[in-house]
Amino acid sequence: MLTERAVVISYQSGIAQVKCQSQSACGSCTAKSACGSAALAELNGVGTTHIFEVETITPLNIGQIIEIGLSERSLIHSSLLVYFFPLIILVLSALIADTLWRTELPQGIFIIFCTALAFIIVHLVSKSWQKKTSYRPIFLRVIK
Repeated sequence: MLTERAVVISYQSGIAQVKCQSQSACGSCTAKSACGSAALAELNGVGTTHIFEVETITPLNIGQIIEIGLSERSLIHSSLLVYFFPLIILVLSALIADTLWRTELPQGIFIIFCTALAFIIVHLVSKSWQKKTSYRPIFLRVIK
């Protein structure tokens, strides 16, 4: 189980809305100024807030710090869906396009179409996964 601290921003009828801050592993590194990973982390928006809804039977107050968790299995499945699936579709569509057409224009159009279709599928599948409880964060405990 992956855990993270979150601040309660609202609580109503067993549903708490919580806010988490994005963290970067590069925050205290001495080589931060010359590191490409640190530059990418800054582009991604270190300090970006994420708001989640968490079900709980424990009454919570606004401003309380709680710990939420997400199963590793759901994180791995989500990562495979978002990163690996479009990559596989891109490679397969390039191989298929190469066997079907000899010119680059129809190959490029086919590859772009298949890749766009892959991202549409990712979007639809991720929307359906949001409804499943195994892909939502769960309340673990009150910290403060």
